Amino acid sequence: MSFAWFAVAFLAVCVVFDVYTRIPARFRVAPLRLDPATRSVVLLFHGRCGENEATLLALEGRLKLLASGLPGAVVLRYTWAPYSDPRFRCQRNGERIGGQLGVALAALPQLDSMHLIGHSAGAYLLDPLGQAYRRAGGRARIALTYLDPQGFRGGFDPLWGARHYGACADYAEVFINTDDRAMGTNTFLRHAWNVDVTSAAKPAGYADGGHRWPLRYYLEQLGAGDVTAAAYRHDERPRGAVNKAH
Repeated sequence: MSFAWFAVAFLAVCVVFDVYTRIPARFRVAPLRLDPATRSVVLLFHGRCGENEATLLALEGRLKLLASGLPGAVVLRYTWAPYSDPRFRCQRNGERIGGQLGVALAALPQLDSMHLIGHSAGAYLLDPLGQAYRRAGGRARIALTYLDPQGFRGGFDPLWGARHYGACADYAEVFINTDDRAMGTNTFLRHAWNVDVTSAAKPAGYADGGHRWPLRYYLEQLGAGDVTAAAYRHDERPRGAVNKAH
């Protein structure tokens, strides 16, 4: 086979692969089932194969404890497995799920605060959810927290998330580790307040790896103000700014 034919064949394979990554699977999106009186909601989204990730479960418990005194507040860990798990389709699956959840949340008449938290591939749901919510007429404040977010779009654009994540939010933040092996997770976000936890001191005996470290770091520093993130503003925490945690 000549080099020209090889190049054409290789290009065709790349195009087919990229198209495949952009087509979501067919499935029914699980509803949220929230009370119409809900005033603030915190949604946690796990990453690939992370449905029962221990630190995410601990984060859910801590957030529920902190939110227990807030009237009308709901903390919910949304399970999107098994559609989170296909490496090359989780992005489009996440966009589909996030879009439908955003429309559902827009139907809550008293909702005034929405805080979405995504670890790794869980980031794929956040912006589509916020965008769909706004298009459907939702007016609640939107805060997004990314924990070492996966940023691939398609098969060949690992920096898409770095360019776009957080743009739809009233407030967006990211806790990121820059030296782990998870592809597409090591670049700061243009539209979020960046916290670089790469060199932050880890607890004794920590052995969960770099990609899970931002999740653990966020859990360790979590306070009451982080439940709704209502007090955080980008005039004090500028989009694109990088802050190193120690």
